Amino acid sequence: MLSSTGFDGWAGEYDESILKLSEGYPFEGYYDVLSFVNRCVDLSNGTRVLDIGVGTGLLTKELYRQGAEIYGIDFSPKMLELAERIMPNGRFLCHDFGNGLPVEFKPIKFHYIISSYAIHHLDDDKKIDFIVGLKNSLEKNGKIIIADIAFQTKVEMKQCRENTKGWDEEECYMVADEITEKLRKRMLKATYTQISSCAGALEIAETL
Repeated sequence: MLSSTGFDGWAGEYDESILKLSEGYPFEGYYDVLSFVNRCVDLSNGTRVLDIGVGTGLLTKELYRQGAEIYGIDFSPKMLELAERIMPNGRFLCHDFGNGLPVEFKPIKFHYIISSYAIHHLDDDKKIDFIVGLKNSLEKNGKIIIADIAFQTKVEMKQCRENTKGWDEEECYMVADEITEKLRKRMLKATYTQISSCAGALEIAETL
């Protein structure tokens, strides 16, 4: 698991390296995943979007171009510098979301809270607590969309792991069958879409 310093070092080559790694685990279908999340966002005047783990801005730059108000957090200052270059009117804070949302953003209500390839840095219990806490930062009828390395079942994750060289044992990937049930017990309804062999998106829009 890379530290903020590790991501700082990767920042300048991040976008290019993703292109080279877009076949097989861990980035199979990477741009399909980003496109899926973007299609889930219904843009209108004043749509506020919070990107958690914004990185270099790959996920939100198209939403920004189409007029969304973009907010972002990331623990890598170098990544944020690149995001700010392509979204100069966005609002970005250097912050580790493992500690929750920054206090500066807590008063703001967002129409969408989105994230890609970031939440695997939290263990399963922290994932659930974090997602549940995000509901307090949504506008009425807002939506949370979490896209990441993920699998529908634990069996499918095990199969990918067994067939993969260089599997990262330090990361905690989503298993949809398990996380949707845990969210249901916390009174949140979640739906999951598998997008590639090792990535998918979790959508949370309703309270049970």
